[in-house]
Amino acid sequence: MKCFIFIDGSNFYKGSKNLINDKTISLLKLDYLSFFNFLCADDEYVGANYYIGAIQRTDKKSHQLYSGQQRLIAMLQTYSIPTILGTVIKHPDGSFHEKGVDVRLAVEMIRLARTQSYDKAILISSDTDLVPAVEEIKSLGKTVKYIGFPQNQSYGLTKASNEYIILRKNDLMSCFPSTLFNHS
Repeated sequence: MKCFIFIDGSNFYKGSKNLINDKTISLLKLDYLSFFNFLCADDEYVGANYYIGAIQRTDKKSHQLYSGQQRLIAMLQTYSIPTILGTVIKHPDGSFHEKGVDVRLAVEMIRLARTQSYDKAILISSDTDLVPAVEEIKSLGKTVKYIGFPQNQSYGLTKASNEYIILRKNDLMSCFPSTLFNHS
């Protein structure tokens, strides 16, 4: 089966950081190809898209976030992973929220299913709003594999998908270069 991976970037980042629980380990060092091969298992990896909100530089904090996001995008480019951008808005309380990311992800999942770009969609997200997209993809004869995290598993996506994996710390840690942990 041809396997395409759809990554909700914000969910992936937060879930991975919580799972790894080690501030010294940067997700910029993750070997995405190794991770994708783990997710696809015996299926053929054919591509991935990474969906995030584009950070606008409006103040000191947003400049820092923007800089980190640009490093992430550059790293993803080394793996030929397109970054699909939504927007990020700042609320009056100072918090930042993504807008349009889930819609872009859902539309791309359905569009690529209709163009026969994959047989199996792997969805890394915890957003139950994506359940209707999963149901549509399944109605097109495709398989959906949901990838979640123990601390924020979407039971709606778990139930709607054909199969699922709840990531464990070791699943992610095994996809970092071993040289990252050699401190001798």
